[in-house]
Amino acid sequence: MNKGIYTYCLLQYHHSQLLGEVLNIGLIVYFPDAKRLEFIYPERLIRLRFAYPDVPEKTIKAYFKYFDERAKELNASPEIFSDYDLSKSLQQFVNNEFLPSDSSALQFGNFRTSVLYTPDIDHIKNQLYNLYFSVFQLQESAPKKVDETALLTKYKRFLKEYAREELPNNESTRFSYNYAVKSGTASEITFDVAWHDIDHLHLVKPISFDLSRSKVIDNKAYQHYGEFALLEEQPESKNYLFDVILAKPKSKSLFTAYDNAIRILQKPKKVKLVEFDELKSYSKATVESALL
Repeated sequence: MNKGIYTYCLLQYHHSQLLGEVLNIGLIVYFPDAKRLEFIYPERLIRLRFAYPDVPEKTIKAYFKYFDERAKELNASPEIFSDYDLSKSLQQFVNNEFLPSDSSALQFGNFRTSVLYTPDIDHIKNQLYNLYFSVFQLQESAPKKVDETALLTKYKRFLKEYAREELPNNESTRFSYNYAVKSGTASEITFDVAWHDIDHLHLVKPISFDLSRSKVIDNKAYQHYGEFALLEEQPESKNYLFDVILAKPKSKSLFTAYDNAIRILQKPKKVKLVEFDELKSYSKATVESALL
């Protein structure tokens, strides 16, 4: 008795076309005998976020939702499958019905054909999920990383504690949120908090280096160094101080990369670095200078 086949292709996130960095984040599988199409994907993207902290997660999840709904629509009208010989041309079908092949970050690739070793389709789906996406589940237990939102939340909590009242909502001339500074003829850089003391306007920027790769730490440090260096050149920057609230990586193997990031950020003269364990005293200074 001849066994049937099924065909599938992987949805891949291409972070860098130049470097060829790729992560598998989903797959489409078609079972010809059952005329059934399935889109399989991990519910959480922990592994992807660990590798690329700036990944557009909401956009990717929106695509997941669309692909899942599209597969259900096609299964409800299986006559569409007859327009394609999916056992030989899944690629053309995916290009037409799901996502065109181009140079964007999300691409379908690695089209494969396998033997239908069991009629239990759900069993095959589980096997494919475990083969490609079980690593997403394993990393769920990893320690929670401190990101910029966590740093900013901690800072605001300390401010409220020392001020002993609700924080002002931009009505104070010495304290404001989302303070925009021009970095050139048109572009702006927004700082989460700005506050005045007698001599300076402090522009507060939380930057987390609690990341998973030294290369990403280096890139992030150079990105912000470039912003600060550019702002220092502006005529109105004489009284600016760039107060950077830092989070260091949890992994000791990345401490050297973190030290290098600190050296990079210290190059502009107007940058003041605030380590996480200094945040409480820095928050107190903010309140004493700008909120009392």
